[in-house]
Amino acid sequence: MALNFKNVYNKFAQVNNEFNRSINQAIGKDVFKELKEIEEPKEFTPIDQFPEFDLPEPEQWTDKKGVSKEFIFEGNTIYVSEELDKLIQYRRDFRAAAAYYASRFQFKYNNCVQDFDSFVNYFPAIYLEGLKAMLIRAYSVLLPFGIFTVSMEEFEQSHLRCYRRAIDSYETMVGIEKKKNEIAEQSGNLVGNSVQMQGGGFGFKGAMKGAAMAEAFNIGMGFLGKMVANQNKMSIEEKEKVFETFKQEIFFQEVYSDYVNSFLTMVQTIYDNNESDNIKTRSTVEYNTMIKNLQNPMFPKEKIGTALVTLITNYPFENETYDFLKQKYGETEEIKDIIKYFVGY
Repeated sequence: MALNFKNVYNKFAQVNNEFNRSINQAIGKDVFKELKEIEEPKEFTPIDQFPEFDLPEPEQWTDKKGVSKEFIFEGNTIYVSEELDKLIQYRRDFRAAAAYYASRFQFKYNNCVQDFDSFVNYFPAIYLEGLKAMLIRAYSVLLPFGIFTVSMEEFEQSHLRCYRRAIDSYETMVGIEKKKNEIAEQSGNLVGNSVQMQGGGFGFKGAMKGAAMAEAFNIGMGFLGKMVANQNKMSIEEKEKVFETFKQEIFFQEVYSDYVNSFLTMVQTIYDNNESDNIKTRSTVEYNTMIKNLQNPMFPKEKIGTALVTLITNYPFENETYDFLKQKYGETEEIKDIIKYFVGY
């Protein structure tokens, strides 16, 4: 009959803990600690059995018509092409849809997630549900811009390489448990394999007896190794402590950020496949150097406006540029109009 290690171990732990408690009570000190029993794998309620988010999804988007325009400040002119204006119109739709899917995520999270283990279990499904919806919408916008050769898989991978704040937070949480459990397993293997007895060396008549003794000894060492591993794995108390420190409000903002930035993935994909413009959605060394130099008091004052026009033309979605613009020229009506158009609020 096969040995049921879990049952044997838990019985051993119960007897050990009862003995330790009696000793601690007798001496009046908590000297001998309890052994952790091996837990049964957790079972989780299927997601479809939780309450449904009953607000309807945003309507499917329609094609838009862009209009070229100009913005003037301090004698400098920012030109906006029809194509860029069309994209900026879509941004309002992206923000509204991302707000909806982030709210749905938060609703499902609040219903499903109660502790560390349920967070680890439910997050991927409820997060990807909203992300997939956003990426499908974003991908569909490529078509009116004449982008027909980028696959959905390529588009998804492009997004996940750049905009994954919530995924990184999730992987950090999972990594805490994974790392601790890996160390526990390594410790257990080290103990379990530290001494192994070979059958033999007992003479011909004692060979069978020697083999039996070796097997029994090795089973015992294996049991000890598993015990060490189980004791060092992440405990329920440790999981509770980690989960209590988890900043859920910040996490919800990260989910929204990942969803809404599907807009930037869409824009970058369009311009990666369109040689007529040089728009970028992600800061580069060039951008970071220029914005840093603009803040240097030695930067020629007469060239600041021209430099800002270049940055806005090439990096229209970098908010840091508009912060500097407002700081440099104040909140004039011209500056307010530029920020309202390019930033959206």
